[in-house]
Amino acid sequence: MWTSYSARHAAQLIGLPESAVRSCIRDGLVGTPGAVPAQLSFRDLSALRTVKSLVDAGLPLPRIRKELLALAAALPSGTTLAELTVEAHEGHVHVRGTPPSGQGQLALALEPQPRATPTGEVRELPRAPDAPVPIAVPPATADQWLSRGQALEERDPVAAIDAYRRSLRLRPDSTEAWINLGRLFAESTDLEAARDCFNSALELDPGDATAYYNLGVLAQDAGKESEAIELYRKSLELDSQLAEAHYNLATLFDQSGDSRSAIRHINEYRKLTR
Repeated sequence: MWTSYSARHAAQLIGLPESAVRSCIRDGLVGTPGAVPAQLSFRDLSALRTVKSLVDAGLPLPRIRKELLALAAALPSGTTLAELTVEAHEGHVHVRGTPPSGQGQLALALEPQPRATPTGEVRELPRAPDAPVPIAVPPATADQWLSRGQALEERDPVAAIDAYRRSLRLRPDSTEAWINLGRLFAESTDLEAARDCFNSALELDPGDATAYYNLGVLAQDAGKESEAIELYRKSLELDSQLAEAHYNLATLFDQSGDSRSAIRHINEYRKLTR
């Protein structure tokens, strides 16, 4: 008998946040994107265990999804991620095994290549007697720290968190920095810190739809379905184009037995993601 698992059941079995499981479904890594309710197979659970092992190894979830998608697209027909042994290597996804194509070991092209060892003696560049004294570099601005955090998110989330904090010390009224920082805390499972960041963004801008949506994700992962529904609805009142809010509402209404509302929201999600 074929057994199927819901996103919530799979999240409980694997030890991932339900939002992480839903994002893997939307990406097409497991299950069928856009299907409500989600129907995950035992093979899908194996793929999610791969995701969990990479999260435990310290890789940020957005990078894991991006690199697994690139890997899945390169696999021979009929081969799935669940059949391969995946590990974290030098901060990226690395796959070991012998796929049907006989390539032996696979590694994503995103993995940095080792630098060639320089030959010869390294000498200091001589300075002219009248060379000017180096000018001190001015400290980074709030915007520069914000940009640095955005650039670091995928390869070094810890450094990205530090950059966003530095940006906020210089400009504490940046809702973008608060939301980005909260998202990184949520991905590292520091949910209280994430909630504080999203609430700080709303104190600055009560009309920020993304902050309401993110609080809805935290509420849904905590099993607070009614609170999550209200937060998603609020986010859609402010921005009707938030496709993932429609998707998550469809999931919640399907779980509660409100099929009419579930169908309406999944149809909206499909329209926005065509």
